[in-house]
Amino acid sequence: MLWRVLRRVYAHPSYWALSAAVSGLTLSLMVLLPNMAVLSAVLFSPAVSALSKVAFVGALYGSLVTNFTIVSAVSVVLISGLFGINAALLGYFIKRARGAGKVRATRATTLSGMVAAVLGVGCAACGSAVLVVVLKLIGIAWIISYLPLHGAEFGLIGVGLLLLTTRSLARKISDPLVCPL
Repeated sequence: MLWRVLRRVYAHPSYWALSAAVSGLTLSLMVLLPNMAVLSAVLFSPAVSALSKVAFVGALYGSLVTNFTIVSAVSVVLISGLFGINAALLGYFIKRARGAGKVRATRATTLSGMVAAVLGVGCAACGSAVLVVVLKLIGIAWIISYLPLHGAEFGLIGVGLLLLTTRSLARKISDPLVCPL
């Protein structure tokens, strides 16, 4: 069922473009966000040439290999790809189901899976970057040090939730929009 739905959705080039754009943006945010201080210092420095700035931003993508553990790097790539797939499926579903009353619950389910996936993003040095900030605010960031993967579990949970929302969206796309009775 999932493969049939993916073939139907990706038969339209616009959904390929949407998926690629969302995946690329997601990957960029997850890789560049931990380096935001140095990135902004280099990008806004008048002493650095434009070509060097572009080369520096490109080199930061190498941090996916050097700064992330294998589990975190795989999670980041999977989350980025699944974000793109979810965006394409959600766009297709909304276009198809507009006015049928099925859109609101599906949007909420998909967005909750995406938010949960973002909570698990992090590098080897800082662990789950977004979740650590939230846990620091409530004073229990120390809990992550006791987890077996030191916070990478949240990325894996995010991948699992994105897989569930992808499956749920595919199922809703394959369902007829009219009541079967």
